Amino acid sequence: MAKEPKEKEKQERYTVQSIDKSLDLLELLADRGSLSLIELADLLEQPKSSTFRILQTLEHRGYVGRSSEDGKFCLGYKQLSLAKYLMARSKLNLAAAPEMSRLSARFGDTVNLGVLTGEGVIIYIEIIEGTHALRMTETVGSQAPYYATALGKAIAAYLPEREREALLGSSALEALTAYTIADADSLRNTLRQVRARGYALDDQEITLGARCVAVPIFNMQGRVEGGLSLSGPMHRFEGQALTDIMAELLRAGAEISARMGCGLYPPAEELEH
Repeated sequence: MAKEPKEKEKQERYTVQSIDKSLDLLELLADRGSLSLIELADLLEQPKSSTFRILQTLEHRGYVGRSSEDGKFCLGYKQLSLAKYLMARSKLNLAAAPEMSRLSARFGDTVNLGVLTGEGVIIYIEIIEGTHALRMTETVGSQAPYYATALGKAIAAYLPEREREALLGSSALEALTAYTIADADSLRNTLRQVRARGYALDDQEITLGARCVAVPIFNMQGRVEGGLSLSGPMHRFEGQALTDIMAELLRAGAEISARMGCGLYPPAEELEH
C-alpha cells in the first residue's frame, strides 16, 4: 500500500539497514528457492562481504540453510516454528475455525481465510481443502494480488476511503486472465458494488474455469481484519447453488466478526470513511 510522503520519510529514518537487508535476503530466498552468495549479493546490490555476514548470522539462528541439491542458500526451518506460533495465536484463525468447518461440510468446496498485506497482496492464512475430485488448491502462506481475488476485493472494499485509494494507486494492475479487472476505475466501481451487496466475486480472474465468493471479517474496532471465501469450479457456483453460497458466507462473516468483537455487520461507519 502506498505510504504518505511524511510517513515514508519517518519510517526510513528509523529503519535499521542491516535488518532491512536481512529481510530482503529472506524474501529473495522465499521467492527464488535457493541462491548462491554471488547471486544474493548481486540481487541485493551490496558487497559480498556484507551479504556473507548476514547469511552467517541467519544460518546460525536457523533462518537460512543449505539446499541438499546444489549447496546454495535457502530458507531454514526456523520460519516454520514462527509461522506455527503465529497461526496458533491468531485470533482471526480461532474465530473463523468453526465457520470454516461448517462451510466445508455444507458445500465440500475449498474454504479460504486470508489477510491483505501492505504490499497489496492477499496471504492465505488458513485453508480447508475441498472434498470434491475437482477442487481449488491453494496452500497456507501462498499469495495473490488483491485485485484479482474475491478475498482481496472483499477486504479492499471496506478499507477507509483514504487507504482504499492509496491501494488503488499503489501499483499497476496486471491482467492475469482475460477476465481480470486491470483498470483502476473499473476496480473502483467493483469495490463500490462489493460494499453495496456485502460480498465479492472472482470470476475466472486468476484461474480459468474457477469462481470464488468472499466476504469481509471485521474486528472489535469495526475495521476490516481479513476475509473468508469459498472457491471451486464454475459449474458448482451457479444459479441457486451460488445464491446459497452467498447467503451462507454472509452468515459466516457476521458470526466470525461477532466473535472478533464486532457488533454490527458490516460496520456502518466503514461505508463512509
